[in-house]
Amino acid sequence: MKLVKNRYNNSIKSKTDADLVLLYKQTLNNEIIGEIYERYNHIVLGVALKYLKNTEQAQDALLEIFSNLFKQLVKYKIDDFKSWLLTVTRNYCLKVLKDNSKTAPLEYAQNDYLSVDFMENEHEINLHIKKEKQIKQLEEALTKLKPEQQKCVSLFYLDNKSYQDISDTTGFTIKKVKSYIQNGKRNLQIIMTDKQENG
Repeated sequence: MKLVKNRYNNSIKSKTDADLVLLYKQTLNNEIIGEIYERYNHIVLGVALKYLKNTEQAQDALLEIFSNLFKQLVKYKIDDFKSWLLTVTRNYCLKVLKDNSKTAPLEYAQNDYLSVDFMENEHEINLHIKKEKQIKQLEEALTKLKPEQQKCVSLFYLDNKSYQDISDTTGFTIKKVKSYIQNGKRNLQIIMTDKQENG
């Protein structure tokens, strides 16, 4: 019996990803998921770490993604397993980031990271990553402004406050508020352009 099992294990190890997916659809044998895990757990974990930048969250992502494979391999038609798995990983991580981010668009928060619509949304996902990066750069650049400019620019652009609201909050005259925002915006552009040019 043990010999038969070893032969079965060796047979699984010699199969391509596409063969494993097909075999799992036919047999629902959990050892196949185990073999896929052996092949790809380090890659999934690496991608999760890249996006989440948190070891504990990345490990949680790894477990969540592989625990869902039991259902997803049966549910979806998968032509290129590695590409599909990496997309699933990216989408899951982005969902985690969006759930934790106040800047996340509502439509992303409502999407299932394994839905077809979400998985075909690669261009928009990349745009969102770019936007998140720009927001981080903006927050860093803001810290380099003079305190008055930093306060007014933050209230105006990040909190969507009006000139009057900012004047009421800070005690600055509306003329001063407009001046701080104008000068702050110009200085931000200089800081961010310089950062992009110099890496």
